[in-house]
Amino acid sequence: MAKLIWKIVIIGDPAVGKTSIRRKYLGETTIKEYIYTIGADFATKRIKLSDNLTVQYQIFDLAGQQKFDKVRASFYSGCQAAMLVYDITDNKTLSNLPKWVKEVKKNSNGSIETFVIVGNKYDLINNKNIDDDYLKSFLKNLSKEMGHEILHINTSALTGENIDLLFNKITEKLLFEASKESSKIKKLASDLHKRDEKNNTEIEINFQLPKEEKKIDEISTFGLQKRIQIIDLEIENIKAEIKEIQSDVHIIKNNLLKYLHGMNKLIKDMNLKE
Repeated sequence: MAKLIWKIVIIGDPAVGKTSIRRKYLGETTIKEYIYTIGADFATKRIKLSDNLTVQYQIFDLAGQQKFDKVRASFYSGCQAAMLVYDITDNKTLSNLPKWVKEVKKNSNGSIETFVIVGNKYDLINNKNIDDDYLKSFLKNLSKEMGHEILHINTSALTGENIDLLFNKITEKLLFEASKESSKIKKLASDLHKRDEKNNTEIEINFQLPKEEKKIDEISTFGLQKRIQIIDLEIENIKAEIKEIQSDVHIIKNNLLKYLHGMNKLIKDMNLKE
């Protein structure tokens, strides 16, 4: 049994529907009222593609508010894919996508393998307010930059339209990337494609074999080494965050002591006057 572990971040401006997409995919009830995301929400999902191949998604839903910029930075390292979400009724959320791409690349230590652009709230298509020419240009430029076609999908977290398709396409793209690094993954993915065509299974992966192949003797070694690198990066980021928090606590403690010392002196002065 081969097990692939993939880390995905869901990012975009506040209130575009990131949390609702995650909830819908995991089978959680979608709440119509916008829920304020505190820093990041984390969830996992295990997908059995075949008897010999399993995928475990680590899904990080990151808050879009500017005050969480530093917090978000610590979650990007080791991610294989970034889901960039915009609201089809708000063109500003689309024009801000290059900023999110830049943030991911800056903080992912080169681990990012693909982006998927998601136009959410498709149930409000009648209120669509998007510059289609800008969207085409953005997709074209990002595809050129990444060296492969960037996928764009319209979704509705409210109705569930294209939510499963979105994650299936991400699985397809990441499976393709993993197959370029491991001949055994390539073989398992190829067998999966044949099995899907024959049995018409619910998971539809339109997998195409990579043209070039880099052989690795042991699939377990490939997965383990990559996971160790991801964990090491995450540990370093967590250490940095703890150090920053400790520094803030030290400053607060000193200020509090100064305040208490001042109050104590004031009380003594008042007692002396009496």
